[in-house]
Amino acid sequence: MRPENDPDAEWVGALSGRVPASVRRAIDEAVSQRRLYASLARRHRAVGRDSYVEIDAPLELHALVRLLRPAHIVEVGVSSGVSSAYLLNALAMNGRGLLHSIDLPSHPTPRQIAQGSDRGSWSLPPGRSTGWAVPPALWRRWDLRLGDKADVLPILRGQIPRIDLMIYDVPHRCEVLAEELRAADRLFVPGSVVIIDHGPGGGRCDALATWRWARGREPVGRSGLGLFGARAIRPDTSARSGRGGRAEIGGGSSSTDARTGAG
Repeated sequence: MRPENDPDAEWVGALSGRVPASVRRAIDEAVSQRRLYASLARRHRAVGRDSYVEIDAPLELHALVRLLRPAHIVEVGVSSGVSSAYLLNALAMNGRGLLHSIDLPSHPTPRQIAQGSDRGSWSLPPGRSTGWAVPPALWRRWDLRLGDKADVLPILRGQIPRIDLMIYDVPHRCEVLAEELRAADRLFVPGSVVIIDHGPGGGRCDALATWRWARGREPVGRSGLGLFGARAIRPDTSARSGRGGRAEIGGGSSSTDARTGAG
């Protein structure tokens, strides 16, 4: 696991709507969380996962949580939990908010283990569970749900009042992502932020551009990465009034991990 050395302050500013001085302070604060990084790095080294694949902007996520002070974060895709740990650390510093994470655990096959090809993927090391690298001290604000997002997301949407920040970090088809964003429409409010990871060097998919269509803010890419985010600056009234042809709305059972916190 390698530290992030070049956080994108302009990206954080565009998504948060905060002035550069506030953004810089929030990023400097994220950089200063060296004990958190050391703990995560140590846990990854212990299982031989020094180059584990994770979302590549943990410092920006930490800064966004500190600036936005979200009550409800939805994270799709967890793996070892590096992003989750930074999100939870920022929530703890805020003294408010919950992180609702969804993950379908992926374990390497015996053949992958024998060949060493499981290293560097998002699969879980043998004997480890989703979020295994997250320090237990941060679990209090964590609602971790295990299962297919097609089953778990509809349940979660019916249980939370709003989504202030959504981070989508799993392989996806654009049309499925677009439907999931439409289905969650009523939960997004002005100021809500959606971040999609399209993988290293990936371009923006149409789903995020369609989501922001009625909200008035063009998606912004994080420099050098396949991360794109958009900030809602007004509610999407077309979906509720039935006027908009692009904003249809669509809604299993889930396995909820024991790390469900009460905010």
